[in-house]
Amino acid sequence: MSSSSLVAVTLPECPWNVLEMHYLTWLGAGLIIFGIIGSAANGLLCAGCLLGVGVPGNRVDQGHRLLLLNLSVASLGTLLLAGFPFTGPSSIYGRWIFGKACCQLFAFLRQMFGFAQILALVLLAIERYWLFNVITKEITRMLTLKGIAWSIASCWTIAIAWAIPPLVHWGRYSCDSTRTTCELDWHMIGSGQVTYNLSYLLLGIIIPSFLICFCLWRAYKVIKLLSIDTNDFMADSLGQYFITKVVAFSAIGMYLCWLPRAIIVFWTMVQRSEEKNNIPTALKIISPIFVEASTIVPLAVYASMGSHVRQTMLGIFKRNTMKSKHGMIRLQMK
Repeated sequence: MSSSSLVAVTLPECPWNVLEMHYLTWLGAGLIIFGIIGSAANGLLCAGCLLGVGVPGNRVDQGHRLLLLNLSVASLGTLLLAGFPFTGPSSIYGRWIFGKACCQLFAFLRQMFGFAQILALVLLAIERYWLFNVITKEITRMLTLKGIAWSIASCWTIAIAWAIPPLVHWGRYSCDSTRTTCELDWHMIGSGQVTYNLSYLLLGIIIPSFLICFCLWRAYKVIKLLSIDTNDFMADSLGQYFITKVVAFSAIGMYLCWLPRAIIVFWTMVQRSEEKNNIPTALKIISPIFVEASTIVPLAVYASMGSHVRQTMLGIFKRNTMKSKHGMIRLQMK
């Protein structure tokens, strides 16, 4: 039986054309490679955050570690439970090989962890915005660890709630543009799909993205109002300034990696039924690879901008990790 026939049997309602096998083989290899690298990167980031848990020090550092740990857990979930262990072999084989029930479960987890990643970035941006308003005394109360923990729990609850409706036919989980994996169907077919897709686009993508941009922009404006060449910035405040830069660059890097996926989503939503297969093959291939590559961005940014992070990472490989006094996530001036 041909690959085309196998796909037709497994995913009968999939509207996309079958890609040539050599494209799918390269896609599967890329997903596995970047998935392994991303898992290792987020494992290191989780270890770095956990090293600082319980270490006496600044409460701001503790809160930031907790939020960064939340982002790393969401990224690990995206990779390990809704990523390359399933998408890689399926792409190499030329079709989804785990059955229809697993297809729905996989798409649910993919939706949940993807939304959790965006919300984790929102919390990091809000924490930076709140902190610099505390520094300038516009806000007198700092975020507490208990409040941060409740915020994280609330975000995961929201992520789960938004991933459930397609399972009960408000929206739909189906095949992706490569026909080898399962995700949210962005075709605007039927009132259920239209209302869910537009609602999720607004509440799950546009508003969180606006909050990230607004909070980081406001934090940047506060930084510009202060002078880091004078006593306006104390030593700890200066360290928080560099952490804020890291959060901003991490968000920018992740959004750039998500851009090919966003183009496919927009293209899918606006095209007519007779244009379903006009999306370029190259875009279909690079989109899932870039999504997995986005999980590497936070550690890459932290390691490139924080000298203490690089030293602690080297310590991990030299088995000297426990000698680190403050854990991995504590940036210092270069």
